[in-house]
Amino acid sequence: MTNPLPPCRRVVTTHDDEGNAKVWLDEEVKRVSPPGFSDGVSFAVPWVTDTSPADCQTPIDGRTLKIGELTNEAGSVVRYVDMPPKHVSPMHRTISLDYGFVLFGELELSLPDGSKTLVKPGDVVVQRGTDHAWINPSETEWARMVYVLLPSKPIVVDGKELPAKSIHS
Repeated sequence: MTNPLPPCRRVVTTHDDEGNAKVWLDEEVKRVSPPGFSDGVSFAVPWVTDTSPADCQTPIDGRTLKIGELTNEAGSVVRYVDMPPKHVSPMHRTISLDYGFVLFGELELSLPDGSKTLVKPGDVVVQRGTDHAWINPSETEWARMVYVLLPSKPIVVDGKELPAKSIHS
């Protein structure tokens, strides 16, 4: 299935030797399908940090920094996720604070209790380490969210630390 959404673009700024702001990078970010997904869903990661607070003077392109499956335990991850019509993600949990912004289409946030919350362009979901899945309920329209994932303290309920749950299980 061909993704009709516009390319993912990143514009990264920096400073010149005199301290003046300038554009350092301006380019499309390649969209890739995560392993095990064959319905056309794709991820694009325009930037990662490996420290908090972030180092805004490093000459390293943040897109080249390593992350875990979805997050970075010491820094931030920005990720576009494009979901085709009828896409249903696996139920998963990251040990992170995630801000998810809907850019195109509509999505349902599905929780383990069976509840579903419809989110539309302009909405933000603040995901605080909970189990969740994403559903694109449309028969015809693609959806895109942009996530900013930040490391968090472990999630502890009734004295037990809840583990992360992979999108591949």
